[in-house]
Amino acid sequence: MKKYINRFGAQVVKVGTTEEPMIVYAFRKGICTGPLCESLIRNRPRTFAEIRRRAVEHIATEGEVCEKRASVAPARPRA
Repeated sequence: MKKYINRFGAQVVKVGTTEEPMIVYAFRKGICTGPLCESLIRNRPRTFAEIRRRAVEHIATEGEVCEKRASVAPARPRA
C-alpha cells in the first residue's frame, strides 16, 4: 500500500494536475479491492490529502494486526 501511495503521488506531480475530483477518482479506480477500498467507497474522500491520511491509518492498523497474528500461538489440534 505504501509503495502504491508513493507511486500514485509521484504520478500526480508528474502529470501536474490539481483537479482533486479527478485525482480521487483515479486513485479509487486504481486501488485493489480490500478494506481501504471499501472504506473509500462507503465514505468518499474529497481530496488526495484525505486519501493519504486514511491510507496511513490503514497501513498502521494492518501492521498491528500482522504483529498480533504473529504473536498468537497457533491452536493445538484436538486429539
